[in-house]
Formats: sequence, C-alpha cells, structure tokens
Amino acid sequence: MTIELKRKKFLKELSNLIFFWFFGVAFFTVFRLVFIALFRQKIQHEIGFGEMLEVLLMGFRFDCTAVAYFLLLPFLLLLLLAPFNQYRIIEITRKVHQVLFIILSTLICVVTINYFQEYGDQFNHFLFLALYDDQKAVFNTIIEYYHPFLNSFIIIISVIVGLFLFRYLENKKTIYQVFKKIRFKRSKYVFALLVLILFVFGIRGSFSSIPVLREYSGISTDNFLNKTIINPFRSLKYAIKDFNRLNALGDKNPYMDDNAFKAAFPQEKVTDVLRKTAQGPTMEKPKQVFLIVMESYDSWPLMDKYQGFHFADNLYSIAKNGTHFNHFLAAGNTTIDSFGAIMTNVPNCGINLSHIGTSGQPFETSIFTQFKKLGYETNFYYGGYLSWENIGDLSKYYGVDRIYSGVDGGGQTDTGGWGIEDEKLFNLVMKHTDKNKYSLNIILTTSYHAPYTVDLEAKGFPYKSTDDFPPAMKKYFDGAMNIKELGHLWYGDKALGDFVKKAEKEYAGSIFNFTGDHFGRKFINSKPNLYEKSSVAYIMYGKSIPKSLNATPGTHIDIMPTLIEMIAPKGFEYYSFGESMFTKNKNEGIAFDKMIEGNDLYYFPKGSNIEKIDLTSFKETNLKQSSLELKHNKLMALAWYYTMKGNNLKEPQKPVKK
Repeated sequence: MTIELKRKKFLKELSNLIFFWFFGVAFFTVFRLVFIALFRQKIQHEIGFGEMLEVLLMGFRFDCTAVAYFLLLPFLLLLLLAPFNQYRIIEITRKVHQVLFIILSTLICVVTINYFQEYGDQFNHFLFLALYDDQKAVFNTIIEYYHPFLNSFIIIISVIVGLFLFRYLENKKTIYQVFKKIRFKRSKYVFALLVLILFVFGIRGSFSSIPVLREYSGISTDNFLNKTIINPFRSLKYAIKDFNRLNALGDKNPYMDDNAFKAAFPQEKVTDVLRKTAQGPTMEKPKQVFLIVMESYDSWPLMDKYQGFHFADNLYSIAKNGTHFNHFLAAGNTTIDSFGAIMTNVPNCGINLSHIGTSGQPFETSIFTQFKKLGYETNFYYGGYLSWENIGDLSKYYGVDRIYSGVDGGGQTDTGGWGIEDEKLFNLVMKHTDKNKYSLNIILTTSYHAPYTVDLEAKGFPYKSTDDFPPAMKKYFDGAMNIKELGHLWYGDKALGDFVKKAEKEYAGSIFNFTGDHFGRKFINSKPNLYEKSSVAYIMYGKSIPKSLNATPGTHIDIMPTLIEMIAPKGFEYYSFGESMFTKNKNEGIAFDKMIEGNDLYYFPKGSNIEKIDLTSFKETNLKQSSLELKHNKLMALAWYYTMKGNNLKEPQKPVKK
C-alpha cells in the first residue's frame, strides 16, 4: 500500500470519528432543547439569551464527556492499528459504537424524560428502589400509565432516523475533503495529535486542571434549567455513585469524617444520645391511637387558596377541628423511606430498609416496641401486599403484633396492581381493631398512586373534566395534573373522611393522626414553590386535641415522641431521634436533604446550590452554602451510623449483611 493511500485511509477514518463526535454532541443538544421545551412551564424566572446560552454551553461540556466514551475504543484502535493497515477492524469497531450510541442514547433520553415527569429530577439514587419494589405492580403501572407503546414508537423512530443520518451524512465526506486539502510534512500526525488533544478535553469536559463536575451545573438562576444541564449518562453515573455512597458497608460515613463524628458523639451508645424521659401525660390515655400514612399526600391540597377545588374537604375540616402542623416535612422522598422512619424513628439517610433487611439488631427506637411498653397492642394495616419492599417481615422484625394487608381485604383492587382501594383498607381497620383493647394502629394507604384505577364516577367524583372546575380556581390550573390524578386525590380524601366518621363513633376516646408518606411529585400547576413541592402535613384530631394551626417545624421522626409525651406516665424512658411537636421553643425539623428552621425551609441538593424559601413571604433564594447543612449532616451521620454499624459507638458491630 502506497504512502498516499495510507494517508487517505487514515484521514477518512479520522474524519468519520470527528463526524461521530459532532453527531453525538448535536444529538444531546437537540435532546436538551426538546427537554426544556417539554417542561418549559417549570421555568420560574425570566431567562435572557445570555443565560440560556450559558446553560447550553455547560450542557455541551457534559455532553462531550458522554460522547467521548463512545469514541474511546475506536480512536485508540485507529492510533494503534493504522500503522498495520488494519482498517477493517477499525471501521467495524467504529460502526458498532455508532449503533450502540444511537440505541443507548435514545433509550436513556426517553427514560430520562419519563423519570423527570414523575420525580421532577434527572436520575438520582431513588431510581434503584425499583430493584426492591413489587415488580409486578411496577410493570402494571408502566403498562397502564406511562404510555409504553408511545415511548417504544418514539424510540424506534429515533433509532431509525439516527442510523439513517449517520449513513447519509457520513458518506458526504465533508470533513475528509477539508483534511485532504491541507498538506504538509507529517500532516496526518499533526491531525492525530490535535484530535487527541480535543479528545482529552472531551472526556474531561475541560481544558483546565479540573474536569467538569456536577457542582458546575448550578449556573442558572432557574433551578429547572440547572437540572437539564447534566447529560443523562452522567446523571445515571452520579445516581449509581450516590446510591453506593449511602449504602456502602465500609467504614466511611458519607455525612461526617471519623474525627468529627467521634467529637460530636462521645457517648458509649447511640441510644445514650437518644434517651429521653417523658414529662408526664397531657391527656387521658386514649384507648386507640390511629396513625394514617396517606399515599403521596402532600400539603398543597390543604392550603386555603386551593379549597375551592374541593379535593380535600374532609381532611381540611378535620385539620380545622384539630391541630394542624403545616411546617412539616416527610422523612424521605419515597413510601418505604418515610414509612421506615415512622416505624423505626430512625431518620431516612438515603438507605433503603428493605435493602438492609432483618440482619443485625432491631432498632430500640421502634414505635412498635416503645408503644408496647406503654401497654398498647400494635397493629399495621397496609392496602398493598406484604412482599412489597419486604414490608411485612420488616414490620414484624421491628415488633408489630398483628399485620393486615390487601390480601385480607380481598386481594388486589378491581383493575390495579398496588393493592385494595382505600375504603376496603379502612373496612379492615374497623373489622380487626378491638375497641376494648388499647392499640396503636398504623394504616398505610395505596389508592392515590399510578396507574390510578379507581372508578371515580362510581365513587361520586364531581368533575367529568377539568373544564368543570369552578371559574375562580382555573387560574391555578395549567394541565400539570390530569383529571384522573386529581380524582384519586379526591377519592383518598373521601375514603379517609368516611372512615373517621365511623371510627370516632365506634372508638370513643380515640385520637387520629394523619400525614403523607412523601410529597406527591404532582401539583395543580407546573410551578410549585419549594414548600408546595416539599411539605406534607401532620394533623392530630380527637379527644383533648386542641384546635390549632401550628407552625412548629417538624418531620416524621417527631410523630412518635409527640404521642409518647402526650400519653406516657412521668419518668417513662424512651429513645427517639426526634422530639415532641409541643416541645417549648422547638425550632427545627430535619429530613433527608431538607430541613426547616424557624420560618425558613432549606433544600440541600447534592452538587448544586442550596435552595431556601421563607415560609411567611414564600420568597425563594439560592445560596452557595449554609451552616445549617452541617446541622443536617450531623443528624444524618448518626442515623447512618446506627443503620449501618449498630448501637455501639466505641466498638462498632460488624456491618449488617445486605
């Protein structure tokens, strides 16, 4: 083979790799623009051309790193095998990677859009909770609610168009023609060196000594636009990293270094830090305590300005006749995270309890264990199946006496996959709660959940379509939720209201507690503020419960100590990460990646600016840092230690087995 022919083959293949790079970056740029267009209603600030350009340029840097990994092997083979004229191997390798790029990139972009639609974020470590979820229910939900056929059609068309463009534009050889005209001694080596330099920039996303990092994604004043910057592949990589960081069985605490942790907690045991003594009862001991944990029930349906929709008339009335804590946060962002914190009283620190299982020693902070010491039988009523997240075995492990599930209520709902309808669940409660026994009854509902299969018309939902909304309320609605979702919100409230009316007659002297398991990830319009997309309510109702709107900050770990301090005899010893909501001067509530101090709510996203909202004016600001994050991390560090290493602070137990 002549030198000229070798040069020609080398430049052609180099040109194809450069075209591959341009194509990949253009692909992700188009995706980002489509992403922004689809969710444009979430943009909450006026964005000028300059700021939008900064967003796209920073996104370009992240895209370069993703594309570079697909180019890595073909480029190395070109450098290594070209001297031996092995261009067939080089070409096949490149084309295989091009096909992989088209297929994998299309898949991950479509999945990202669907994930964002549900969770309001690109991939995060909660993605991996599906590994422990009810696989059949997840599959049914995807089939019935997330338009799998439409998504499949989009994927197939995108792959076909992508492969066609690769073949059509690659044959144009435009880049090769430019290289061909540039001739000087050893020009092909100069081209290869330049491309190598650009490749190094691409895989690092930077010409400086510091590669592009997640921390660089917070460049816009608009939080939604910041969420579009990181490439989906990088987002998935960070999700895996965060999941492994929080769930690792090694010695490294992800929230505090070892020296700082030992200085902060010099006690012998974690329970020494958590030990509390009841101050004496503030009410007559109630015969039954009901704690209803409502699926996806956040605070916004209870806000005064949304009452004209009549989605939450029953719980709103109950709140008006009881104590409504409205500065309240869920322990986590998923059902198992929050329920686990309510059950164990250990703050969710990003670790899935079903992932840990029943290894090691049960937490001495368990609500079931401590209420049994007060003479209560403990019951758990769940509308789904006990195999979900291993919730049945976990509840038994942490001391519950009796469990009833959707199976006891007749099996699955008429058309859905997550469990029985809420009214059937509440019928179970009425049937199996003995009015002659002291009992703690925790109830976990399921109906307000995709795929939303309750027959709303049969239940009496007053709206046929969103056009039927009261005229005064239409200003709050922009189509962010559909009529089926809103109807299931209404249905959950109806079932709950019917239950309370029956139960307060049947169980005289009982008290009722209501909270959401997590914020619902759905809102009446596309622009919820930080409070509206974070808060859940905590409501107490019943005998001796005062009528009050209480702005004391709190989270799910404060429910158990609130109840214990109300009913336990003076001197009763118990363990709790939280404190009573009626504690004088209580000024903070700490949850996973969020906290409220006074009238300010903070969100601490990994690698991004801290978000803050004033709960009196609802003015939102972004902060580079806050000393409160250290306070948040201190509690999370102790929770992580107790979860992963056990109770002994001086000589840790062996890590629990997964």
